[in-house]
Amino acid sequence: MVKTESGVFHMIRKQFNQWAEQKAGPLRTLHITTEPVNHGHVDEHYIPDPSTGFVHESEYAMGQVTVWESRQMEVEVINIETEELILWKYIEQIEDETPDFDELLQGYFQVLQTGVNA
Repeated sequence: MVKTESGVFHMIRKQFNQWAEQKAGPLRTLHITTEPVNHGHVDEHYIPDPSTGFVHESEYAMGQVTVWESRQMEVEVINIETEELILWKYIEQIEDETPDFDELLQGYFQVLQTGVNA
């Protein structure tokens, strides 16, 4: 567990946050922007299962990945033109102590780049 200015920040969320920040540069070269989900100034002590999320946007699609302290993960992608939900995936429990987010999100980024769930 790691302390942050807003309180407690568990390891899975820290790992995801570091991965997302490192991935932002390479994603820019693919014309995909990365923005953290802003929860405002919420005291996480009052949230039973706090989350960390990032929004990604390409020319064709907009997606969001959310990782909860309980090790759950949700992924969704919407086609910008049709506003259709083209990908939704829920992982009840990220098993690995040091997850490979590149591997877990490979399909997500593929759909994000093309705007199509092949």
